[in-house]
Amino acid sequence: RQRQMCIRDRIEIIHPNLLYMRNMITGIISILCYLQCFGTLSASVTAKNENENFVLKNKNVELVFANGKEFLFKEFRMDGMNILPVNGSTTHPWQLIYRGPNGENPTLMPRWGEYKGGEIQKTQDASTLIFTWQMVIDAGPTCPVRILVTLGKDAELPEWRIEAEMPEGWVITESEFPRITVNRPEGAKGILPVGFGTEYTIGNEGQLQSRYPSCTGTMQLVLMHHKGGTVYFAAQDKGGSGKVFRMKSEGKSLVFIQNVTTSYAWTQNKKFSIPWETVMGFTKKGWQDAAVQWYRPFTFETLWGAKTISERPIAEWIKNADIWLRPGEVNAETMEAVRKAMKYYGKGVGLHWYYWHNHRFDTKYPEYFPEKAGFKEMIKETQELGGFITPYINGRLWDPATDSYKTLNGKDASCRKADGTLYTEVYSSKVLNTVTCPSSYIWRDVLKGANKQILTELKTNGVYMDQIGCANSEPCYATNHGHAPGGGDWWPFAYRSLLTEMRTNLYKENQAMTTEENAECYIDLFDMMLVVNSPHNSYTKMVPLFPLIYSDRCIYSGYTYIPWRITDGSLNFMSMRSLLWGSQLGWVEPSLLMRPDAKREAKFLKNLTDFRRQQHDLFLGGRFIQEIIPTGDNPTQEIPNYEITPVVLAAEWASVSGEHVYLIVNMSEQEHKVTLPNKKQITVKALDAIRISK
Repeated sequence: RQRQMCIRDRIEIIHPNLLYMRNMITGIISILCYLQCFGTLSASVTAKNENENFVLKNKNVELVFANGKEFLFKEFRMDGMNILPVNGSTTHPWQLIYRGPNGENPTLMPRWGEYKGGEIQKTQDASTLIFTWQMVIDAGPTCPVRILVTLGKDAELPEWRIEAEMPEGWVITESEFPRITVNRPEGAKGILPVGFGTEYTIGNEGQLQSRYPSCTGTMQLVLMHHKGGTVYFAAQDKGGSGKVFRMKSEGKSLVFIQNVTTSYAWTQNKKFSIPWETVMGFTKKGWQDAAVQWYRPFTFETLWGAKTISERPIAEWIKNADIWLRPGEVNAETMEAVRKAMKYYGKGVGLHWYYWHNHRFDTKYPEYFPEKAGFKEMIKETQELGGFITPYINGRLWDPATDSYKTLNGKDASCRKADGTLYTEVYSSKVLNTVTCPSSYIWRDVLKGANKQILTELKTNGVYMDQIGCANSEPCYATNHGHAPGGGDWWPFAYRSLLTEMRTNLYKENQAMTTEENAECYIDLFDMMLVVNSPHNSYTKMVPLFPLIYSDRCIYSGYTYIPWRITDGSLNFMSMRSLLWGSQLGWVEPSLLMRPDAKREAKFLKNLTDFRRQQHDLFLGGRFIQEIIPTGDNPTQEIPNYEITPVVLAAEWASVSGEHVYLIVNMSEQEHKVTLPNKKQITVKALDAIRISK
C-alpha cells in the first residue's frame, strides 16, 4: 500500500488533470497488490476446459485429459517431457470389487458404468479435476465412482484419489487404483523396494510386483528409470496400510498399478474412499534423485520416520555393535567358535542366537521353553567375554499342532480370510504354521509372555522377533479381534501398541528389540533391523534404495544370507557393501568364520569392523548420499551368485555435523591406486578401508 500511494502521488504531480489515467493505473496496482498478498504471482495452478481438453497445470506439471464422451488421460508433462504413450494412457483408470448384503461380489470397472465427464473444482491453493462414472449396483438409483486429480499451486506431484457411493449394506473390498500407462523406452529398468532395493530388467510382457509392508515392499514406492530419466509412483500413506504396487509390461508401454485390499471401515455412510493420496512424477535425473527428492520428505511426516537415530531411545550396545555373529547351535563346538571369535573381534559384538529351543526350526512356535541344556551358561560366558545376545523367536506364527494352540484357543488368535479359513504357511520344516493377528489379545499375551521369560530367565540383552518387519500383513476378517474387517493400517498399529507396551513394561534400559527385515512402518519400534532377504543373481541387482531414504533414522545389519562357502569372494564382497551402505557387519556363523581356510575373510571383516568403530559420526545419524565406483587401477572380480564388481568400491556420506566424506574399501589382496569423483588419487591397502574428506 505504501508503494501504491507513492506511485499515485507521482501521477497526480505530473498529470493533475489526467484523472482517468490515474484511476486506471491505481486500479491495476491495487489488483497486483491484492494478488501479491495471496502469493499467486510467484506460483499458480490452473484448471481449465480448453475446447476438447481439460488441462491441469502449474510451473512443474501439466496434465491433459480429454473432454469428451470417453475418459482419456492424454498427456503428462514434467521436466519438458510427456511420459505417456502417443495415444495417451488408454488403460482403465480404476477397478473396484464390491460386496453386497447377500454376498454379491461384482468386479466393476469404467466400462460397466456410464461416463458423465469431468468438472473443475478450485480452491485458493489447488485445483482438482473430478471425473465421474455412474454405476448400476442394484435396482435403486445409480451410484457414482469418482476419481479426483489435484494439483497444488506449488506442488511437484499431482495427487490421485478415488471415492465411490453405494447402496446401504454394500462395501468395497478391493481397489485397483490408480492405473496409469506410461511410455517404456528401450532399456528401461524397474527399481523395487525389495530388501535394500532391487533393480530388475523390464521385458515386453510380464510384471514386477512389490507387496507392502514386507521384505518385498519395505517402502511405498516403485520406479522405472532409463537413460532419459525416471518415473516415480508412490503412496503417501502415513498409516502403513497393506498394498501392492505393480508395473505391468504391455509391449512398449508400462502400466503402474496400486492394488489395495480395503478395510470395511473405509466405507462410511454409503461412501467409500482410500485414506491417502497416490502420486506420480517424472524427472530427467536418476532414480536416486527421484527417491530423495520426493519420497524422503514424505517420510519425515510419518510416525516411523520423524526421528533420527540420535533422537530415538536405542540401546547403547546396539549403537556400538559394529559386527554380529550368528551362532547356530547350543553345543561345545559352537561355544568354542564363539570364544575364538570374541577374542579375535573384541568386546561389543552382537550375537543373534538360533536353535536354542528344544524343537526343530519353524516348529512348535511359540513353545520355546525349556531351553536346551547349557544355553544359560553359554549366554553368561559370552556376556562376560563382552558379547550381547538376542535369541531368536517368531513374532507372527503359531503352530496349530502345539498344546498351547489348543489350551489357549489359538484359533481365535489366528488371522482369518474372508471365507473364514486361516492363513496357513509352510516353510522348510514342512510344518503348518498359522498367521496370528497382532490385534488379538490372546496372541499379544503369548508374545509378551515369551519376551518376559527370555529376558528374565535367560537374562539376555534383548530378543530377536522374526517376521514382524519381513512377512506380509494380512487382511483379517475375524469378528473378535477389535478391528474392522479387511485390510488397512490396523495391522502395523496393532504391532505398534504391542511393542510399545512391551518396551515400557518388560524391557529395561539397554535391552534391545530386533527383527527380520526393514519394512519402514516398524523402524522406530526396533533398535535394529536385520536386512538379508534382498534377491541377487545374474539378472537382478541390489541397489541402496533403503540407505538413501533411512540411513539416518534406522540401524540395520546384514546384507544377504551368508552362503555356506564363504571363501569364494562372496563374504568379502558382502562385507565391503555392508560397510559402504551403512550396515552393521558380519552376521556370520562363528564356526565358519574361525575355520583355518577362512583367515583372509576373518581378517578383512576385522579390519572393516575396526574401521567402522571409528565412523559413528556417519553411521549413527549421518546420511548415505551415493555409491561410487572409483576409476584407475580397479580390476573386476566375479562374485558367485552376485555380480561382476570392481574390487574397490566407495560411497559418499554426510556426517552428523554435515561434513561430506568418501569411504573407500578394497576387498582384494593387492593395494590399488584409484581416482575419486573429486579427482583425488588415493592408494587403498589390501583388505582395508579409508576415509577421505570430500
